[in-house]
Amino acid sequence: MSNLEQYAALKSMLHAMEKDLALTDLSSAEKAILSAVAPLQDALNEGEFVSSRSIKSHPLCADLPNPTFFRALAQLLKRQYLYLPEGRAKGLYRLK
Repeated sequence: MSNLEQYAALKSMLHAMEKDLALTDLSSAEKAILSAVAPLQDALNEGEFVSSRSIKSHPLCADLPNPTFFRALAQLLKRQYLYLPEGRAKGLYRLK
């Protein structure tokens, strides 16, 4: 199997997983943020929140323009994929 065939197979598998998880309606920026938050959150102690600075510096999000990045964060909060610590309006996030 060539590299391109392997890529196509992985892309098809990813699409199927996104469909199963009801993530197909998310933008690519929203998917990148979710994919960045998960490992960053796993590296923290239980109950700690990931900073927006850490998310933005993750390789999956580093190339996102700031307006796109912050708009996607807001959408993920609105859709309840992410949540903030009680009493915070922005800056720290966890997966729901």
